[in-house]
Amino acid sequence: MAMLIRTILYEMVPERMRNYITSKIYDLTAAYFSSEFTFVIEGRWHASDNQMFRAAELYLPTIIGPSSDSILVGFDESSDPTEPPKRSIPVDCTITDDFQGIRLKWTLSSIETKKYYVPNKRFFSLTCKKSDRERVEQRYFPYINKTAQAILSKSESLNIYTYDQDCSMWEPAVFKHPATFDTLAMEPDLKEFIMKDLDSFVERKEFFENVGRAWKRGYLLYGPPGTGKSSLVAAIANYMRYNVYDLQFQSVRNDSDLRRVLTSTTNRSILLIEDIDCSTKVTNDRTKVKENCEEEEENDELKHPYGTDPG
Repeated sequence: MAMLIRTILYEMVPERMRNYITSKIYDLTAAYFSSEFTFVIEGRWHASDNQMFRAAELYLPTIIGPSSDSILVGFDESSDPTEPPKRSIPVDCTITDDFQGIRLKWTLSSIETKKYYVPNKRFFSLTCKKSDRERVEQRYFPYINKTAQAILSKSESLNIYTYDQDCSMWEPAVFKHPATFDTLAMEPDLKEFIMKDLDSFVERKEFFENVGRAWKRGYLLYGPPGTGKSSLVAAIANYMRYNVYDLQFQSVRNDSDLRRVLTSTTNRSILLIEDIDCSTKVTNDRTKVKENCEEEEENDELKHPYGTDPG
């Protein structure tokens, strides 16, 4: 009877309908009979980089063990070739972790996008038992974030990021610059003032929050080429141990693109905008917008010559 029903289904029901019915039956049985739960951690979150994804990228290479089926290794310019290579997570690699008696399984996946200028969608899948779901959320994820912060603070090398307009993403490179405050040619009083100002900025995060201001600090460096502006930025990066994001306004199309570029940078980093007065394209675009607004205001004044609010 089962063979007869199977034959009738294959003869009468189209293949797409059979696949749909099969998938629904599988989802139904998996929801009721499966004892596993899966967390999905995508690379992007609310129009910015997912910090949980970045924390997992830093944490997982430290727990790669013999049970892992593959591993990505390599050197950068700052690495010692006589030491073991640095580790990273390849796509479709499975890593197991034990945390307070909880058995966890990590998998990195990547989905290729149809548009060439959009980077591939990457995400981690974390599988655990349904009974351990709450403990994973309340204990395991905060533990990963703390571990990732500790790894970043102990990192010996810094990165400098350049924005790739075609791929709409930051491309990293190893930042190696010998400039420090000890070797920088600057007046001692001004050098000490900048160092104290940086230390005060780092220690006063709660103050910024209490007064309702964003926790950031800006410096405007001006002068002819060769006066040490880039060297000062390098000295600040080496002193603070912050990565540098080098942004050229010529690579930004519009305001929405600029917002996406800025939100994709990480905390505790330096955003460097060089030659801001030479960004003629952005200046011209904003000038055109201003001229158009002024023309509209003049037309409004001609239509309504009285009762115009000068403010």
